[in-house]
This record gives sequence, C-alpha cells and structure tokens, in this order.
Amino acid sequence: MKTTKKVRSTLSLLLVFLVTVSLLLTTACGKEKPDTSTPVTPGDVSTDVSNDPDNSDHTTDVSGDTTDMSADTTDVSGDTTAVSGDTTAVSGDTTGTTGSSNKTTKPSGNKTTKPSDNNTTKPSGNNTTKPGPGILNTTSKTTTSKTNSTTGTAVGPTIDKSVKEKVLSLFNDSMKGKTVSFLIHYMVPTESDKLTKLYEETGVKIKYQFAEYETFGVRLSALINASASPDVAYFRSEQYAPMVNKGLVIDLKETDFNLDLDIFDTELMDLFTWNGKRLGLATKNSADGNFTVCYYNKAIFDRMGATDPGTLWQQGKWNWDTFLQCAQAVNDPAAGRWGCEMYDSSVFLCSGGVGIISMGDGFIKNNLSDPRIIDAWTFINKLHHEYKVTTGLVGAEENFATGKSVMLIGESWMWGTSNPIATTKDKWGVVPAPCAPGVTPSAIINPRGACVPIGARNPEAGLAAYVYWSSNDTFEPEKEPEEIDRELYPHYDNDMLDAFYASLWDMPKIPDLSASIIEYGGEYSRWDFSYDIFLSGMSGINSTMNKWKGAIDVCIKRIMTEFS
Repeated sequence: MKTTKKVRSTLSLLLVFLVTVSLLLTTACGKEKPDTSTPVTPGDVSTDVSNDPDNSDHTTDVSGDTTDMSADTTDVSGDTTAVSGDTTAVSGDTTGTTGSSNKTTKPSGNKTTKPSDNNTTKPSGNNTTKPGPGILNTTSKTTTSKTNSTTGTAVGPTIDKSVKEKVLSLFNDSMKGKTVSFLIHYMVPTESDKLTKLYEETGVKIKYQFAEYETFGVRLSALINASASPDVAYFRSEQYAPMVNKGLVIDLKETDFNLDLDIFDTELMDLFTWNGKRLGLATKNSADGNFTVCYYNKAIFDRMGATDPGTLWQQGKWNWDTFLQCAQAVNDPAAGRWGCEMYDSSVFLCSGGVGIISMGDGFIKNNLSDPRIIDAWTFINKLHHEYKVTTGLVGAEENFATGKSVMLIGESWMWGTSNPIATTKDKWGVVPAPCAPGVTPSAIINPRGACVPIGARNPEAGLAAYVYWSSNDTFEPEKEPEEIDRELYPHYDNDMLDAFYASLWDMPKIPDLSASIIEYGGEYSRWDFSYDIFLSGMSGINSTMNKWKGAIDVCIKRIMTEFS
C-alpha cells in the first residue's frame, strides 16, 4: 500500500514537472503556430487580384480557366522536375495593391548557423523630405474624389489617364484575339469587370495557371519542359534567384516590348537585372510591391489624449523617437495593453536607412554588419527588453485587432477583410513605417515582378496584358460605389487604401530582399531570422548578428557560384 502511494506520488510530481516545462518552453519561444489560412480580399476593383482559395471555380492547375489554350493541354501536374534552390517554404504573398495576399505564415523552431567575421561599412548621409499622405479609416461612405496632397487627407484615387494611355500604347492590332497565359502563385477570379474591360479595349484575354508558392520554380520548369510555357510568370522576389539560376527566363530586351515608358519602376527593375539582362518588369502603382507600414488604433490614442502617428507623420515628425513616444504614451501592461507589436522584425531592420541585402547587375551584398542595421536591431530589442512596450512576436495582428497592442508594424496586405486588421472594432489609421531619426522618410518594399519564361509564344502581348492587369491606373468601376457593408468592411473603404498605397510608391524606397537570399536552397528560414533578432536581447545582438551574417554569406556564395 505504501509502495503504491509512493509510485502515485512520484508519477504526479513527474506530470507536474513535464507540464511546467512545456509551459515555460512555450512562453520562452514566443512563437505562434503556422497559420495556413489564405486571406480573401474585399473584391479589390482596382487590381482584381484578390485571393479566393475556397471558390469552387478555382483549381490548383488550369481547369478553372475560361479560355482555351492548346499549348496548355499537356499534363504536367505530376511532373517531378526539380529546381535546385527552389525550396523556399514561406508563403507570404503580397500581390494585391490594397491588401490582396496569401498570408505569410510563421513556422516555429530556430536553426543554428555558424558565425563568421564582421565587416563594417560606412553609413551614407541622411536627408529629409516632405512626407506624403497617411490615412485615417472611418465609417464614412466610399468616395471617388482625389487625394489631397497638401493636407495628406487620403480619399478616393482617380485613374491617371496619361498612364492608361501609355499602357494601351503597349498593345497593337496583331495582339487582338490572342489569349495570353499567366503563371501566378495565388488564386484569382477567372472573370472580372477588369478582365472584361481589358478585352473590350485591347482584344486580349488572360488565362491563369496556378503554382504553389513553395514549388513555383518546379511548376514553371515542368511547363517549359512540356513545351507549354506561360507567356508571363508573376514572381515574388524569393522566386527570382532560382528561376535565373536554372535559366528559366529570357532577357526582356530580346522582345519587342517597349521598356522605355516612365510607367515602369526602373529602380526595382535594376534589382532584377543580371549580367546586363533585364529579367523582371515592375510597374509603378501596381501589384508589384508589398510595403511595410504602421497601423495604429486611433480610438485608443484619442481616449488617452496622446498624439497619434498620423498627426506626427503629417507634421514631418515621424521617426523611431516619436514612434517610441507614442508606444510609451499608451502602454499599460497592468491593463493588458501594450504600445506596439512587430509582425516581422527582420524587415524593420531596413528602417535604419539601408536594406539587409543590396542587389544589382551582377552583385549581391550582405549589409548585416552595417551600423545602420545594427542601430535598428538595437532599437527593436530596446522596445521589447528595455522599454517593455511590446508583448513579443505572438499573434501580432490579433493583438492589434483586439486592442491589446495599440500600434502594429505590419504589411500592406494586412488590411484585406479576411485579416484581423479589418476586424478591428475601433477606428484605425495607417502610415509608413518609421525610419531612424535623420533618415530620409522611405517606404520599405518587398518587390514583385513579371518575367518571360523561355518558350513563351506571346511575350509582348503577355507583358502588355500583365501591365494592364496589375496597374491601379487602368480601371475603375463605372458605377458609383454604394455604402459599404460594415459587417464586412468595418472601418475603411478601398478607395482610401488605394490612395495611401499610391502615395507609398511616390516615396523613396528601401527594398527588402532578405528572404530571397536567406531562403535560397531551403537551409535557412527568414522567420528563424526574425525571431532571433527580436529575442536576442541587448547582450546577444552581436553574436546573433554574426551568426546570421555567416548564414547569409553562405547563401550569397551559393547563388553567385550557381549564377556564374
């Protein structure tokens, strides 16, 4: 009897110990479970690139297409053609200009990398420029009036007719009646008013083919090998290196497409140039960019009598210092409220004034040891470990939506209606992410682009249709928008967000290309990098930075070797 009691007592103590350890590990890691949900956008009329993964009309191949292309009759769904290096495992798609996106998931678990030597580069000079508009989302009706560039009051955008004329100049009579094929990594409606307008104005139709984000290069390679190349492949920056490495795309200068129009963003296109070859096309004010922004709960700022980020942005006073002041003004952990949250701390490193990676024609540079990056890393850790104005990395969007966090450094795709941001019960606003004091106010962008795969049958028509399809300046609804259903759209309308998105394109840009390098080859994860930045603590910054600098150098060396 005594023996039985001892055994039971021992087992009970063991069970309590295991549960305690599990809870401690969960708290210490501060990581959320991967979110495999795919957000659905609110019928974005300006881009028609919203996601609809549950729509029964869509499939993961081409069966949902409404037009026929004989070139696509080859069955490649079972193709196992491998593309080395195309094993990226983060699905953070940001293709819609007003938040259309496949949500980025955050896998748990940190990987360990070997440290390497540090190299320090000198920071460049800083300038100050006049800020553009931010927006405050209210419960007003949608409008179609222009953005007030003087006061920064962002209301409805209007179509830039001069831009549309240039887009239409890309088409010619020989393209009429053609159906062009797009390979994309998210679901889109096969029918929309914008596609109808494209056909009416140009005579060109679009047929979509779908490729999973993680196997985009494999799918493209399979189509090429099956002599069924799409005319255009719409890629994320993460997919660029594998495509180039395997020789899957052609120099755009080999086509007769007019690359000289000022509607194209040559700054971004230079990032996708290699050995003098133009391999990627990027259009201004289009789906070709996802921006890092700061959301803020206007209602809480008003209730606390504190100056909000929107006011500071309009006064030209928005930077790290004022961001911290805002966070401290509303921070009250005892009441279950924190000043700010950070969705991806790795991207915020760019707010120091330089990207983690610099890329151009024939070079890739690791900037991780740049003093500006280290300053940003230090600021991130001070927010969490010293000032204690953030909860950590767990449930960033949900924390903001529920008022647990008053500000969120997030991404522009997050304002889609299926994302937590859109369900925020209070009034909220959005401004660009703050930069370091003295740094030119800049928009941090993760660029996207379009390329022409080898074997494309209609490259010129495909590129022209792509520009029309992705641009915000080619289409607007003919009918006046009706009052928004606030059950689905609580505090904003698409016109206001479109205007804010367009203003980001007008700012100087800092490209974030880190994920495209870190994840090349599938050995390292950008989310492991992000977690390590945030959780390193003040004393661990240098060692963690050295570790990841070495990991990035390994990836760059691999890419440079394979590219050459």
